[in-house]
Amino acid sequence: MEDKQQKTYKLIYRIMLAVMVAVILPIWYLGRFQVLNLDDFYFGAMTHHAWIRTHSLSEVFKAACEQVRFYFFAKQATYSSVFLMSIFPGVWAGNLYFLVPIIMSSMIIGSVSALTHTVLADCMGIKDRYLSGIANMILIFIIIQTLPVPLEALYWYNGALHYVFMESLLFFEIACVLHGIHSVSRATRIWTLIVSSALGIIVGGGNLVTGLQACILIALHIAVMIRGIRSGSKVSLWYLIPEMITVAGYMVNITAPGNAERQADSVMMSPIKAIINSFYWGAAHAIGWLSPMTIIGIAVITIVLAALAVRCRGHYCHPGFMAIISICVFAAMFTPTFYAMSEDAPSRIKNIIYIAQYVLIFINIANDTGYLYTAEKTDSKVGKFFRDLFDLTGSVLPALITIGGIAILTVFVLCTDKNQFVTISAVRSVMNGEAARYHEQSLERLEILYDEDMTDAVITAYTDNAKPYLLFKQDVDDAEGEEGYWQNIEMSNYFEKNSITVVSP
Repeated sequence: MEDKQQKTYKLIYRIMLAVMVAVILPIWYLGRFQVLNLDDFYFGAMTHHAWIRTHSLSEVFKAACEQVRFYFFAKQATYSSVFLMSIFPGVWAGNLYFLVPIIMSSMIIGSVSALTHTVLADCMGIKDRYLSGIANMILIFIIIQTLPVPLEALYWYNGALHYVFMESLLFFEIACVLHGIHSVSRATRIWTLIVSSALGIIVGGGNLVTGLQACILIALHIAVMIRGIRSGSKVSLWYLIPEMITVAGYMVNITAPGNAERQADSVMMSPIKAIINSFYWGAAHAIGWLSPMTIIGIAVITIVLAALAVRCRGHYCHPGFMAIISICVFAAMFTPTFYAMSEDAPSRIKNIIYIAQYVLIFINIANDTGYLYTAEKTDSKVGKFFRDLFDLTGSVLPALITIGGIAILTVFVLCTDKNQFVTISAVRSVMNGEAARYHEQSLERLEILYDEDMTDAVITAYTDNAKPYLLFKQDVDDAEGEEGYWQNIEMSNYFEKNSITVVSP
């Protein structure tokens, strides 16, 4: 009977994997129509000029380091982000920009998968490739398809690199630390220690939201270690090395001279008020981000994890305590922008907060099902109730997963707003031709801008039918004071033009 069930789970897993591939490919395909834009011109100017003049990788590397040094003293000290933002695909060739959605979506998929696998396999001791994979794929599906601003999470290199990429690296670092802590293999502990330390260097120099989140989680881990030492448990202190590296990088990040320069024109909020606003707006966004698809997805994940809980081991936090910790970690991600700028998180920051929200939900479900299933240690009636409930769930699990999967796909396919889900929006933009029109008009203006003999360039604004939701955010403007004028300045510097004039199509 168990073998038959495993075959059923294997079939469901393969079907879901095929669906996942089918919905990711259009997202990747749309990337072929994207071009460098927005802050790419700002962060890529020095490295682009170095490549054009020398075609030397070492000179590009030197230019990227010079960019880091300049920003450290002039604007911000996010050293790893600035370095990586300076070497975006457009530096080498404009036709390499199609790699951006592949890189960013792969980072989300890879990091979320690594973290969920570590939680289930290492922390809970559940070794089940198919059921764990099913729960993970549902989580990834709802995250990618319902990102608040997918353009800034997948198709704009600088915006996605600074936030989604760095948040993903934090997930990888956490996964490495957890895997190493729970491993008995010396080789595994060595490589996870090395990799997590390297990731800590990068994460510490990334965006301040992810850095703060990392520091909070590290503080919680230290508290757990102290508790373990007091209770006489065996505790590995080696993983304080990557964690302290992360904290040290973050301290360099937030104490750099450039931060004072950047905040000179900002209206700061008192720390207490910033914290209060973080909890308030965190709750507002968390509720507002719920949708029929995410609710169904969470329900199916809960059912799968409940069935897996019959094989769990280890110790679990009280669900109430775990919820409080998660809410605080989630709310803290809003605090930096409230404190520094007295405003809600920008859209590109909301993307990583959104991803973190659903990862935290997954972790809470995993913890709570494990806690409830082992509750007979403190309350035999409660324990028996949940054991019977989870056993019953496992017996009808294939049917429940199938029904839930069909419900998710029904909501996905029949959505009225064609930009509500990323894949649907991507397919729509390709099918109606707006992606091709956007790409064609982009290439026309880039041909003019790359012309070294034309020092005063005249380009045409995008037409209204060439502004795909996933690719277009804002057009350049030549009128000082207008919203897109800043792009004009950065594009003029990037392409070394005296002026750029924008005419109507």
